[in-house]
Amino acid sequence: MDTSTPSPGRTPHRTAADGPRWRRILTGAAAFLAVLGMLCLAAVLLSALRGESVWPGFAAGAIYALPTAFLLMAALIIDGIRRRRHG
Repeated sequence: MDTSTPSPGRTPHRTAADGPRWRRILTGAAAFLAVLGMLCLAAVLLSALRGESVWPGFAAGAIYALPTAFLLMAALIIDGIRRRRHG
């Protein structure tokens, strides 16, 4: 284990910005889909509480966006574990 002080201008650990561009894009897409899915779910629940009919787009957003975001996040976690073990 290297306990020496890093030279000026050199950081001892990688930061999140050092990752590949596709990881940042997928992370942003997963976060966007999760927020969108939660907003659609809230709209569905509020419509149901008021006794109104639910617009099918909100229902589809909740049904498809949340699982897709979950799968993207799981894939990113597995890829991060794999990269850490092999990197």
